[in-house]
Amino acid sequence: MILQHARMALNSLRANKVRTFLTLLGIIIGVTSVTTIVGLGEGVKQQVNQQISNLGSDLITVVPGRNTRVSGFDAISSVLGTSATTSRLSESDLESVSNVSNVDSAGGVMQLDGSVSHNDRKINTRVMTVGENYLDLTKQKLTSGQFFGGDLSNNDTVVLANNVAQELFGNQDPIGSTVTIRGTDFVVIGVLATDTGFNLGQPINDMVLIPLPTGKTLNQDILQLQQITVKLKNPDESTSTSRAIKSALLKNHNGEEDFTITTQKELVSATDNVFKVLTSFTAAVASISLLVGGIGVMNIMLVTVTERTREIGVRKAVGATKLQILMQFLVEALAITLAGGIIGILTSVIVGYIIRTQTAVKPAMDLWIILLATGVSLAVGVIFGTWPAVRAARKDPVESLRYD
Repeated sequence: MILQHARMALNSLRANKVRTFLTLLGIIIGVTSVTTIVGLGEGVKQQVNQQISNLGSDLITVVPGRNTRVSGFDAISSVLGTSATTSRLSESDLESVSNVSNVDSAGGVMQLDGSVSHNDRKINTRVMTVGENYLDLTKQKLTSGQFFGGDLSNNDTVVLANNVAQELFGNQDPIGSTVTIRGTDFVVIGVLATDTGFNLGQPINDMVLIPLPTGKTLNQDILQLQQITVKLKNPDESTSTSRAIKSALLKNHNGEEDFTITTQKELVSATDNVFKVLTSFTAAVASISLLVGGIGVMNIMLVTVTERTREIGVRKAVGATKLQILMQFLVEALAITLAGGIIGILTSVIVGYIIRTQTAVKPAMDLWIILLATGVSLAVGVIFGTWPAVRAARKDPVESLRYD
């Protein structure tokens, strides 16, 4: 009977091609929107987690500002150093952290707002003051030149992000050239790749890097660190090392916990939670179009039931049961939503491919996303096709035969 109902549904849909297409269109748009957004969220989450994993499990991050709970948006904002706080980390904090047992190396970062100029070209940028172990801690690479090394005192050298170098120098080799930052001339010694490494969530493409002592001089001889990154000797002892770092910093801060310590495991968990919330919210908004498509299916099915009243009466007169009539129209609704769902998934794959080739975002199209989209399509068919099918099944055969 199911196959018979399916054949009848296909014949009915083919008989009204324009109406069927317009009904399908609502489902296609809804499924495409939801599938694309879920795929984007999952893809970005996988990219971020992959970058975090590439750093290894041997890193701990310390940022100023206390968070009462390390989860979701709070954890992310703490790791990125964006929490609204007046507290800062100092040179003595960096030294104390470096002396903690199981700490292999520690590096501080201080960000200064400013601009970088060369000849008549000037661009606003972020001036990051870092130590010589910055590349090792963030797994970033140079496209040319070298990084800071040796005695960093009075070292007026700079490493430019690749995008910054291209804006200032075009196709010319910037190595050895001079740029001006905050009124001070710096010699370019390296160019930083912007497609590798991970700056703990901060953009890489608009940075210029200068040594910590030089940055301290530009900041009125005050070193205010926005972040300390710690590399561990034994990653398995990250929890105990985190407690030891906390104890050392509490001594420097007179017992006040005005800082946040985050392990790589906590960071991965936090990003997962954030992307789940964001993806769920945006998918819920996009599903409004799917709801509208479902209402369109119900409307068309009600019209179809009315148009085929006499057919229903004939079928009942020759022995068709209420269940058979119900299944006939329910299968037709499911055929519409399932077809729309399949086309919507294929459209989402095409949209994802375009996004993947034209941007740095790589949408995911995992099996569970496809199954979810298919299940949602069928659910829409059941939800919005049941009432018209019930109305068809309840029609009185005598009155249906009289219908003109």
